[in-house]
Amino acid sequence: MLSEIKGTLLPKPPLRRLSLDLVLDYYDRPRILLERDPEGQLYLVWWSDEDGDLERWICLPLGKSRLLAISSGAMSPREAMDNPEDGYLLAVDTDTTDTIVRAVKTTTAAFPQDALPRPEATLIIPMPVSL
Repeated sequence: MLSEIKGTLLPKPPLRRLSLDLVLDYYDRPRILLERDPEGQLYLVWWSDEDGDLERWICLPLGKSRLLAISSGAMSPREAMDNPEDGYLLAVDTDTTDTIVRAVKTTTAAFPQDALPRPEATLIIPMPVSL
């Protein structure tokens, strides 16, 4: 069973209209994604955990400069999660059809430590100029 994430339960999950820009890490399936909403807001999305038919994703809204800092190794993903630009993360649970079944506005303090990127981990990936 996925652990309960404390925070503000969102009545209408906000991420239904996200489009996939890039798969940044793939191991058996996509693990780290870059997605964008119709208004252009970027989200760095990490696979966090699974239990049976549910998967948990951590969605970090961020701007281009923060994305470039993370992708160049100047900032760790964990540092970005601990200090989100908009003051929050989203914990999003999806079913086997990728339908959002629950979304919670929260912070890293609500997650078990083993569900977050390790503090020393970096994500050094060249970003397309078109972002």
